[in-house]
Amino acid sequence: MSLLEQIKLHEGFRPTVYRCTEQHLTIGYGFAIKDLELTEEIAEQILIKKIANLESKVRKKFEWYMYLPQEGKDVIVNLCYQLGINGFSKFKKTIYLLETEQYEEASVEMLDSLWAKQTPRRAKELSEVIRSL
Repeated sequence: MSLLEQIKLHEGFRPTVYRCTEQHLTIGYGFAIKDLELTEEIAEQILIKKIANLESKVRKKFEWYMYLPQEGKDVIVNLCYQLGINGFSKFKKTIYLLETEQYEEASVEMLDSLWAKQTPRRAKELSEVIRSL
C-alpha cells in the first residue's frame, strides 16, 4: 500500500469541518485548518466547484431562474454565494419582480436592503446588471 493510501486509510475523509482528537478544527484527510495554506489555484478550483453546486441548488429552488438571461443568472448565484440561498430567499419583493421580469424595479428593490448598506459597491454593481436586462 502506498503512503498516500495508508494516510487516507488512517485519517479517513470528512468533507465537512470537525474537531480532531486534539480538538483542532479539521477537514478532509486530517487537515488541521490552522495549518492549511491554499494556493490561489487550489482556491479557484474549490470556488469553481462551489459555484457549480450552488447553481444547481438555485436552479432547483427558483423555477423562474432558468428563464433569466445568463447575466441575470450570474447575479442570482452571486447573491446566493454571498447571502446563502436562505438569505436571498428573504428578498421576497426582489424575487417577485425578477420572476415577473420587472427588472428595473427589481434593481431598485435590491438596493433597498441591509445587504446594500453593508456591501454597497457589490450591491450597486449587481443591481445595475439586473437593470440592464
